[in-house]
Amino acid sequence: MATSIQIELEPQHFSAIQALANETHRPVVDVNRIYVETFERLNSDARIKDYLVLLTSKTVRDALRHSRTDA
Repeated sequence: MATSIQIELEPQHFSAIQALANETHRPVVDVNRIYVETFERLNSDARIKDYLVLLTSKTVRDALRHSRTDA
């Protein structure tokens, strides 16, 4: 299921995933996994989907920053 989301929305999401990976100095594969999981969770509850990329990016960024301070 995660693959279908990536293929369907790749252009707008790939740049967000790449930017998060660069910003947090994490592998794209790790950021992609977290991003897709977060997107699926937010997308399932969202009634208005216009800002899902922005909300997903912020949520993933916060999670990655939090995990970095715990390490």
